[in-house]
Amino acid sequence: MSNDARRPAEALPAMTPPPSPAPATGTGLAPGRGRPLRWLRRSAVALAVLAVLAWSGASLFLYAKQGSIVYLPTREWVKTPKDAGLAFEDFRLTVKRASGAGESINAWWLPAVATAGVRPNGMSVLFLHGNARNMGATGNADKVIALARAGFNVMTIDYRGFGKSEGDAPYEAALYEDAHAALAEFMRRAPDAAKRILHGHSLGGAVAIELASKRPREFSAALIEASFSSMLDMSAINPLYRLLPVDTLLTERFESAQKIAGFKLPVLFLHGNADQRIPHQMSQALYARAPEPKAMLLVNGAAHNNLHAFPDFGSAYGLLLGMTQK
Repeated sequence: MSNDARRPAEALPAMTPPPSPAPATGTGLAPGRGRPLRWLRRSAVALAVLAVLAWSGASLFLYAKQGSIVYLPTREWVKTPKDAGLAFEDFRLTVKRASGAGESINAWWLPAVATAGVRPNGMSVLFLHGNARNMGATGNADKVIALARAGFNVMTIDYRGFGKSEGDAPYEAALYEDAHAALAEFMRRAPDAAKRILHGHSLGGAVAIELASKRPREFSAALIEASFSSMLDMSAINPLYRLLPVDTLLTERFESAQKIAGFKLPVLFLHGNADQRIPHQMSQALYARAPEPKAMLLVNGAAHNNLHAFPDFGSAYGLLLGMTQK
């Protein structure tokens, strides 16, 4: 037997089973299946960034442009008392700015008119109009004409930036300065404080509240017509503004509700229940905060600019005069 035959057989190497596949990790999706999810995540982040940018842009726009949103002046008159056959004086007043420079504002004086059944009552009204157009707009001119025909002397002004007054961009503090300048002339023309009435319409009501809160002894009473509690409250009417930090951005604030709480003269709030611009609940909120003596007259069917065309307008003045005599 050969040596090869006697050599023990060499053992064959053991067969190693193939490695088991590693357990799946991550999403458990086959390669390529995770791409849609990554795309969705990236899209959500991009949309969130765009939303923040849009919100920031809208906020900056509101802050920069709020003056042109609040104030809507025009330069040309549409109507004057002369168009209604009434005599009036058209004159100018000088307003001193904080810098000491002077600017002029335009004013009208309408003497009381004697008509059938109505005689001049010796009372004088300082009328402050709202945020739009000018004192020569139809609604504003008609209001002072109605007062003159009801027996009142009437003085009204255009704030700087309105009508024929100088100035370009109105702002809250400037309106207050203009009102104080008007009061000085009004006192000269109507020297008896017991016969002076302050009347503000819409935003002019906020200016009137500011003026009366600073100079309460200069008037016998105030009539606040179709006005609001604050500009912040007005912004809440618009759903879009509710999405923005208006309270932080707002500079034109007109905080009438805060000021009316310290009022020191009789006040009557007049509002139409069909007013689509300023809800009548705003006047009711002012009435609730005002101290006595006070009154509230809600006119059925009246809108924002036509209260003077309702008999209740005369009734409001009759009620107000009665409050001054108590």
